[in-house]
Amino acid sequence: MSATKKGSTATLPAVSTSPGLWKANALVFTSNVCIMVIELVAGRILAPYVGVSLYTWTSIIGVVLAGISLGNYLGGKIADLYASRQVLGAAFILSGLATASILLSTKVVTGASFLPSMFLMNRIIIYTALVFFIPTCIMGTITPIVVKLSLHNLQETGHTVGTIYAYAALGSIVGTFGTGFFLMATFSAPATSSGWWPP
Repeated sequence: MSATKKGSTATLPAVSTSPGLWKANALVFTSNVCIMVIELVAGRILAPYVGVSLYTWTSIIGVVLAGISLGNYLGGKIADLYASRQVLGAAFILSGLATASILLSTKVVTGASFLPSMFLMNRIIIYTALVFFIPTCIMGTITPIVVKLSLHNLQETGHTVGTIYAYAALGSIVGTFGTGFFLMATFSAPATSSGWWPP
């Protein structure tokens, strides 16, 4: 019989998690590795101009977190309106271009004539924000878009989102140790941030 007994609760049919979830995990893993590379390299890049101090690292951590936060917010808005593989690809391309421009923007910002006369703490914050905020903000848009594209079954939303953010955190861990123990020890900070390895 097709009739449902009175008082029974209707449930949605169980659907397995999309087999393509590994792709989403790989994307957020990669983007978060890149974010941590930028954060750790920032200290080396800024050192010749403002030194290495508590102020420097406080500014770097704060600016990167601010960039990620705004990026997550904007990424959520973009995901609700325009989520697609093309938009996700565009976010990756833009974040790559923004990261590649860090060295150029550093020279431009540190060469500004009015900044050296400012109080050191203010100068550190301005240098850091102008150079590193936009790249981390763009990278921050990637995870919400990936999450949106990965949600195919409302019954598994918690599992899907939790898994994606777990891989994002894992990417941050790998990016931290990989940069600190390998990239920075093997290559220069400019080479690490631009992805160009000199012979």
